[in-house]
Amino acid sequence: MKKRADLDVRSLRIFEAVASAGSLSGAAEALGVTQSAISQAIAQIEQTVGTRVLDRSRRPLKLTPAGLALSRHARQIVDDMDRLIAQVQDADVASRAAVRVGMIDSFAATVGPSIVKQMSGSTSELLLWSGLANGHAQALLARQLDLIVTSDPMHDMERLVRRPIFTEPFIVVVPKAREAELASADLSELIRSMPLIRFSGRSHFGAVIERHLRRTGHSPRMHLEIDTSDVVMSMVAAEVGFTIATPLCLLQGRASLSQVAALPLPGPALSRTIYQVSREGEVSEMASQCFLAGRLALAQEAFPELRRVMPWLGERLALC
Repeated sequence: MKKRADLDVRSLRIFEAVASAGSLSGAAEALGVTQSAISQAIAQIEQTVGTRVLDRSRRPLKLTPAGLALSRHARQIVDDMDRLIAQVQDADVASRAAVRVGMIDSFAATVGPSIVKQMSGSTSELLLWSGLANGHAQALLARQLDLIVTSDPMHDMERLVRRPIFTEPFIVVVPKAREAELASADLSELIRSMPLIRFSGRSHFGAVIERHLRRTGHSPRMHLEIDTSDVVMSMVAAEVGFTIATPLCLLQGRASLSQVAALPLPGPALSRTIYQVSREGEVSEMASQCFLAGRLALAQEAFPELRRVMPWLGERLALC
């Protein structure tokens, strides 16, 4: 019984490689193993079957009559095992759900990679959309996305599961060269000193900032309106103007970090909460995994980096 067990698929695969290459060294190169491993496998086969399977007196190596008999069946066994492994792997992939996720840009660019790494082993396919929160909300309701990470909790919609992830304050970002001059300025002085670089009014984020400006009695003239945080930060770094953003948006534009300065937003405080939103009773396990992975990445990666840049943030930046 033990001798029969010794004639395993690995040995047969090696035997087939030797028969095809006509040499031990050629088989070793083809399989990416040492020539010693090839020799040991052939010796094991010959010990198991009790006879020579290779005629070593000839170059290239030739199969003995016993080797020819073994070869007729070995290839079929190896092929059958390869098909079996492929079928098992396909069954495993089929059992894992495909998940479609939408994330606002600032979250996708900073926390998204860690979430994707965490989820990639649990799903057969992961589709990730980044972009504006409004588009994600519509895609979730139209069943084009399974869950979204958004600053819009969609409170007016029913049968949704809302998980608050974290809260962050709005901040002012100014050119580094003008930090000392503008550090103690109020919002009116900032607006007089430099143009305001706006986030797009088409976005939920931009609309929140515009409402805050109106509530506090400020009407900056239109200058620049941009969709993405990294472009906004590059404009501030180039001293085109200043902006009102959040710590996560600043981190998305990390390429400009050395050329900008982040200051508390003067006047009344303004903050936003980022939510994960999904449909009731759907992709519950994946939604929980995404939620926990996002919180872990924020706590271990994003928050420490942000607090190094803005030590005054304190508890204003916090998990929910």
